[in-house]
Amino acid sequence: MFLLSIFLQVLIAWLYGHVLEYFLHRVMHDYKHFPFFFKHHFSGHHKIARQNQMKDKSYINVFTKSSLFEFLGLSIGLIIHLPILLIFPFAYITLVISVVQYYYLHRKSHIDVEWGKKSMPWHYNHHMGKDQHENWGVRSNVIDQLVKSLS
Repeated sequence: MFLLSIFLQVLIAWLYGHVLEYFLHRVMHDYKHFPFFFKHHFSGHHKIARQNQMKDKSYINVFTKSSLFEFLGLSIGLIIHLPILLIFPFAYITLVISVVQYYYLHRKSHIDVEWGKKSMPWHYNHHMGKDQHENWGVRSNVIDQLVKSLS
């Protein structure tokens, strides 16, 4: 029973992390409703990536404004979810791992463009494709595919 509980916590938190990533990324693109918080994401990060064939030099130094903004946002997300630790500790640990993985992969895809093209083609297409309003998942395109299949 204990192992089943661990398995379910990890599975649900992993799926939740991908859904939350998809939803928040999609909300960030609609910055008209959240101008103070997310305007930089599209007008800054996307503009820089598009002009530099996906490369965003602000990710080289993690202490730049945009890198710190992303790190701070992810940290606030973990703090908001902290109560989960008390009830479902393995779920919370999975969320922490998901946040670290997200930041690492997102950062790497904008520093090592060839790696990003090969390992995360959906994210490359999100920035460099015709329509930047698709492929919302960063770590995976699982939720994108699910939403498309339900449409």
